[in-house]
Amino acid sequence: MTTADASRTAPAADFPISWDDPAQQDAAWFQDVMHNPLPVSPLTATLFQPAFAEGAGRSIARLMLPVDRIDISVQNGYVYLSTHPISTDPAVIEARFPEAQRITMELGPTVLEDWRTTFEPDVLARARRVMDFQADGKSAADIARFVVGLRTDLVDVWDIHMRVNIPPMSAVFALEEIVSGALGEDAVGDARQLLQGFDNKSVETGRAMWALSRWIRSHESLRAAVMSSRVRDGALEIESTADTPEFEKRWQAFLDAYGWRSDQFFELAHKSWYEDPSTPLTQLKGYLGMDDAKDPFAIHARHAEQRDALAGALEARLPDELRPAFRQILQMAQQYIPIAEDHNFTIDQKFTAVCRHATLKLGRRLVDDGVLADPEDVFYLTFDEVRAIADAASAAGLAAAVRQRRREHTRQASMQAPLMIGTPPPADAPSDPIVAKFFGVGLVPSVDANVVTGHPCSRGVVTGVAKIIPTLDDAGKLQPGDILVCRMTMPAWTPLFGIAGAVVADSGGPLSHCAIVAREYGIPCVAGTVNGTAVLRDGMRVRVDGGTGIVAVLTERPRG
Repeated sequence: MTTADASRTAPAADFPISWDDPAQQDAAWFQDVMHNPLPVSPLTATLFQPAFAEGAGRSIARLMLPVDRIDISVQNGYVYLSTHPISTDPAVIEARFPEAQRITMELGPTVLEDWRTTFEPDVLARARRVMDFQADGKSAADIARFVVGLRTDLVDVWDIHMRVNIPPMSAVFALEEIVSGALGEDAVGDARQLLQGFDNKSVETGRAMWALSRWIRSHESLRAAVMSSRVRDGALEIESTADTPEFEKRWQAFLDAYGWRSDQFFELAHKSWYEDPSTPLTQLKGYLGMDDAKDPFAIHARHAEQRDALAGALEARLPDELRPAFRQILQMAQQYIPIAEDHNFTIDQKFTAVCRHATLKLGRRLVDDGVLADPEDVFYLTFDEVRAIADAASAAGLAAAVRQRRREHTRQASMQAPLMIGTPPPADAPSDPIVAKFFGVGLVPSVDANVVTGHPCSRGVVTGVAKIIPTLDDAGKLQPGDILVCRMTMPAWTPLFGIAGAVVADSGGPLSHCAIVAREYGIPCVAGTVNGTAVLRDGMRVRVDGGTGIVAVLTERPRG
């Protein structure tokens, strides 16, 4: 590990740590780069993050996992997670596994059906109630009480989030154990291919955008108008053509269905696509530059066709005594990707967006009352301050506090946040599969300036030009075949996978969003590199090997 990389694993003088409880420093905390690569707003830190911890704790207890909670600490705006084991006695932890396995086997076979028939309708009903809240004629205290009430919904929704994710994820772990134990680690990649080719909301969104791009390409004057269009103040500005009214109708229908998402997870202060469609417009233009033969979804159909044949071939290689367990676990594991992507669309994205929608109503009322200068300032209040408004307490001094917090938030964004804080776990501590395979934590980055290493997440070898995309504000520079290099990806990034030749991400493991979607699109992916965005630069020609997890720098500039 280089000196620069080591600085990411311990607090620096310019990254002071402030613990709510001194005992927290005795735990190992890892930065949640995958969900929150940037500092979060004060309201997100004090409302969303605690609600997530409480909701997750409910599910963990119900599922009898060997941890009793997930702790969250926000330091200088950056989110850190720590899992808290039920005991320091290995025997106590080991004794918990049979009951956890029993519950997983009980819930696992129907978890996708349960999501679609019970849990998702519950979340959508809550979202409709939040969207239907009418703030007209209500006082700031009235609106604040509604916002305070969102915490109960958030806890319930995050409980659902974990309840539907953990059983199929556990089944994936079990599937990989069966396969690797009998056939070796090289067969794990085959096992992951058995999870591909199932419809999900991320693929559905991409298909809808691709279909819209095909329709636009069939109208040459409209294509030129869309390519030169832009978004100003949240509204699409486009040259008028004979087909523009129909395009605007189709574009609005796309946003109605898929626009309640944003470029960041769990962040109230970030606008949704519905409010600012700049991101999907940029991605649509990327698709417009691709001809029909480059359909990024053809591979998804082939995955579905090949899946059953591959399952039969893999099962035939297993010992007879393992085949019944393989078939049972496979059925449960194959629900993971639809659940992972669909819950993300509905909970992580849409429910966050509608909570933002309701909270902005409070911001507007506070502006009307002369308390705040901008409706967006509401996200720089703390949850305790919102509760005080709900109790009709004095709002004096909030505007000054918001100004100071906005300045601090800008400063925090320039910080080099350490990847780990607290006390490192013992060297012989067993690896937590969720931390390793989902978050991708644990790899030591390469020290070779011409090599980046990470988790091998999607097979294939591709050579292309690296493009560093810190946020989707930079998505426009990604051209077909370029190597997408980023800190992480989220569902809003999915259409970029139809443009990129490969993906290299600082965070995430084989079960993370970027790995799942890369496999669906049939492009190589290396995740959890830690330092990919620091080592690679725009214009470098690189070779990405998604089977070995190695990214090699070939030349400093693209050929030609």
